[in-house]
Amino acid sequence: MGLAASWAGMLPVLALIVVAVAVAVLFLDYEKATIIVALYTVFDFFLRSVISHPVLSSLWDEAALLLCVAVWLYKWLVHIKEKPYRRTPLDISIILYMVLGVIFLFIAAPDFIIGVEGLRVVIQYMFWFFVVTQLLKTPEGAKRILNILVISGLLVSLYGIYQFIIAVEIPAHWVDEMEGNVRTRVFSIFTTPNMLAGYLSLIIPVTVGLFFGEKDRMRKLYYGGAIFCMGAALLFTLSRGGWIFCFLSLMVYVWLKNRKFFVPSLLVMAALFIFTVIFVPSVANRILYLLSPEYIASSSKGGRILRAIQGFELFKENFWTGMGLGQFGGSVALSHKLNNTFSMDNYYLKTAVEMGIFGLIALLILMYNTVMWCSRAISKISDEAQKDWARGITSSLAGIVMYNLTENMLEIPLISSYFWMLAGVVMFLAYGRSRIERDIALDSEAAIHRTKETG
Repeated sequence: MGLAASWAGMLPVLALIVVAVAVAVLFLDYEKATIIVALYTVFDFFLRSVISHPVLSSLWDEAALLLCVAVWLYKWLVHIKEKPYRRTPLDISIILYMVLGVIFLFIAAPDFIIGVEGLRVVIQYMFWFFVVTQLLKTPEGAKRILNILVISGLLVSLYGIYQFIIAVEIPAHWVDEMEGNVRTRVFSIFTTPNMLAGYLSLIIPVTVGLFFGEKDRMRKLYYGGAIFCMGAALLFTLSRGGWIFCFLSLMVYVWLKNRKFFVPSLLVMAALFIFTVIFVPSVANRILYLLSPEYIASSSKGGRILRAIQGFELFKENFWTGMGLGQFGGSVALSHKLNNTFSMDNYYLKTAVEMGIFGLIALLILMYNTVMWCSRAISKISDEAQKDWARGITSSLAGIVMYNLTENMLEIPLISSYFWMLAGVVMFLAYGRSRIERDIALDSEAAIHRTKETG
């Protein structure tokens, strides 16, 4: 509010006071710093779309990350009795991938400055993982940032539903003319429907985990309503990838929750899909067109198939060390208009072109370890509700890992930040507290439960 007032021409001192108070709050309770990444959607939309200042909108996340690092150092120096660094099994995989990126910067980047920019896009948002694992103190703090995520997703979805109601105008290239008449495709606060679909595919499974982990009926109803709104907004994006990978994420959740319900859930989802195809013509057109010879021909001329072929040829030409970070297939190369680049629509192939076979293998190992360590962490969590949170998060991460086959999801700062933040939440719930702390917490929870039972 202070920044907004200052920008509107009111007293700049107000902005300084608000910022000073916010910083003081963070240092008094360092766990509150994790709220910054949870509010990424709000900050990013406000600074890019409301204030629209090029410097603020491009540098705020770096400044926020540095602030969180300062809070971590403060915790390290002041709270001496607490562990200065909490180790989790996923740390080494992330750190090794970062180190490999730095090595490739020096041995393969043809332009060092562009290489640094390309490296930043690859590894910067991974630091949010360490912010969360080091600064969270309690499961309540973890649930707080998950709830902020749900509220943000709900508001974004409601705006997307509003766009569908008014049939917001869209660019012609968002729909192939061979698909027939498409009323609209919603995108909410994002620039494309596919970005919105990726965002919702990340948040919906998390909300499902909160829904099943919640015992209070009113809050359960709230989570159910949020899931419905997000699902409707995802449907209205007409993003085939969003539908497919969100469905796969939910199947992962069912598998983690109770495997005996996997087949029944699969049948229910199939029935829901058939119902939607029959009664929502735009969905039917999108699905049927995907299976048609016309789509294959169109995609081979200038779509995903052609881009994949060209990307694979470049990968073979630069097999060992790649073309260099920031040189092809991603946002950095596009912004600098390098090598006649285009969006690769496959994060793994984009990484292979820029970092070669070693970079591709390292990325695949990192993605595998992220999902597997999070799934293993579920058994380390004693509280059943927190287990459901972790299941929802793990299925969400698995969905984004799969989604990267058709989109550069981890190149989108918002999605990448949330991806690593959520991985950090699971690691904290499983490994963030010492055994003594966990025993004390369990005893406290048991005492509260006994008190409620005795009335």
